[in-house]
Amino acid sequence: MGLTMSRREGEDVRLEFSADMTAAELEELIREGITIAVNEINVNQRQARIWIRAPRSVLIMRAEARQER
Repeated sequence: MGLTMSRREGEDVRLEFSADMTAAELEELIREGITIAVNEINVNQRQARIWIRAPRSVLIMRAEARQER
């Protein structure tokens, strides 16, 4: 399962890893990796839709959402 989000030029996506990640979670991350794909580019709206697939132990968020926390 993955996450799809829209991003405009200059907008970031942040991937965070927990400091208390278990050995099993770390092994899964190493084995599976993280996949990021551009699904669609909308030239008129100047944005791209990206799809990110990562283990559940990886927190994926819009960079501006982290600043709001």
